[in-house]
Amino acid sequence: MAALAVAVTLATVPGSAHGGPDDALARLLARTDAVTREVSKLRGLPIKRPIPYDVVDKDELRARLVKETSDAKSKAEIAQEGLSLARWGEIPPTMDFGALVLDLLTEQIAGYYDPSTKKLTVSKSAGDDPAWAEMVQAHEIDHGLQDQSFDLKKYEDLPDSEGDAESARHAVVEGDGIAVMIEVSLARQKVNVDWSSPDAAGMIEKGMATPGGGSGSGADDFDRAPLAVREMMIFPYRAGFGFVAALRHHNTWAAVDAAFRKPPRSTEQILHPERYLAGDDPVPVRISVPASLRGWSFGVSTVWGELGFDLFLRAHGVDTAVAADAAAGWGGDRMVVMTRTGDAAPDHGVGLARMEWDSEADAIEAGEAATRAMDHAVAGATVEHTATRTRWLGLDGTVSWVERRGPSLVLVIGAPASLSDALLTEVWAATGPASAPAPRGRGKR
Repeated sequence: MAALAVAVTLATVPGSAHGGPDDALARLLARTDAVTREVSKLRGLPIKRPIPYDVVDKDELRARLVKETSDAKSKAEIAQEGLSLARWGEIPPTMDFGALVLDLLTEQIAGYYDPSTKKLTVSKSAGDDPAWAEMVQAHEIDHGLQDQSFDLKKYEDLPDSEGDAESARHAVVEGDGIAVMIEVSLARQKVNVDWSSPDAAGMIEKGMATPGGGSGSGADDFDRAPLAVREMMIFPYRAGFGFVAALRHHNTWAAVDAAFRKPPRSTEQILHPERYLAGDDPVPVRISVPASLRGWSFGVSTVWGELGFDLFLRAHGVDTAVAADAAAGWGGDRMVVMTRTGDAAPDHGVGLARMEWDSEADAIEAGEAATRAMDHAVAGATVEHTATRTRWLGLDGTVSWVERRGPSLVLVIGAPASLSDALLTEVWAATGPASAPAPRGRGKR
């Protein structure tokens, strides 16, 4: 998921600029210092130093995004994300995922704050709608103030192997920004936000159709993107806002500050803030190379999380409500894609996921949903179906399966047929909780 967090983005909203976009943009930039003071006072974050900014056109914006996504870490994250999505059938195997990410960011962006340069970049297109542009400006200024207090680069810098935790942290950053936008807008109308009302927060959250909460100028491209990609882009804004709203339910902004000092550890904690507040941390899961796959290496090793599993199900036709219910009760996982040396094509990798659930009942429900999804993901025939295991023989000669043992679940996709019988048992020995899991014991909420 982290590959889609390479830039802080908000969708632009088309509108008519009074006096033309250039005049509107000039007025916007002239108010930068005033908006910074307004955000600082409302959010309770001090202005420790001025936030520099500059204005660029679309071509320069794209050039900067290309540069920002061309460093070794970003390229590796994007390549791994694309490999994972393709192997599990969430994007076409021939799709250029890096190009897709760049196109979506270029089309959807109105402004972004870069923690590396400490600078706010504003797109000239921001002048298309002055009122919306100033809310975008407030959002990005909030990121600048977050950075001055909490060091965003350090906050979001986690190993590639911890993608779910990185998505959770990014959701805190963006959810904070969305909440600030709402509070600035309503404060100007002399309206107080009633964060104690879950109905009010829920209506706002559901209204976010795109990352910035509106129908952006790149909405057509966004709508055409694969479901998993769209939802990964929306998640930090929509779910992040829900998380921040929950923290603000009976508290001040200090409760959100605490989430920067003690970050959530999973997207489960973002989706279910009560689990964050209860300190209900995920079970760490290990995966080593099975004996039959010696000579193969990990092209991807990360944590799917509740979000990742939910999106896998939905990408393969599982109903949204059914997928959400099946993903609830997630306890921890690790997902890998293994490739042979010199064989990096996504459709030649073997996908393997080991998942732990809060209860056996949760694992049964998750296994049933995963079986439906795999039936869609694998082009081939079912060759085994029992109460605890289903296997498919793909038209490409590979074998895939879903198997449950108690509250644990294993998913394998694309295993060479000649190795599949050995892998059936080896995969359980090569995977499991990294340490004895503390009892979570709640099951479904």
